[in-house]
Amino acid sequence: MKKKIIAIILIVLSIILVPACGRKEKMYEVPDLSQYKTDYVGDSSNVIKIVSSQDYPKGYSYDSIEIQSESEPYGLTVFLKVEPSASKLEDELQVNADITFDLIGNLETLDYKIADSKEIIASYER
Repeated sequence: MKKKIIAIILIVLSIILVPACGRKEKMYEVPDLSQYKTDYVGDSSNVIKIVSSQDYPKGYSYDSIEIQSESEPYGLTVFLKVEPSASKLEDELQVNADITFDLIGNLETLDYKIADSKEIIASYER
């Protein structure tokens, strides 16, 4: 009788544990933006895809861009919509800046501004 109970317990445990082993939860997924990599900040279609596809801190979302490509230093301004409940950012945009610099070859300066007020949130240089 004991052997049957142990066997049943082992079967139940294996039914529960085996499917759980195959699950992989994703904590944070960085979208694959490498397909939009470009040598030039003036390549507006790829630049827009790069910055609009990124995840931004909670309460912030992509709105538009402004490209400075007429003379060096070549730059980019990313305008973000900000929800009223959003907390003030300090250096949370560093990951976004790193991704953007990695994917745009001649980008030298990068500013993030609030879309409505044009207030600078953060500035980065290569």
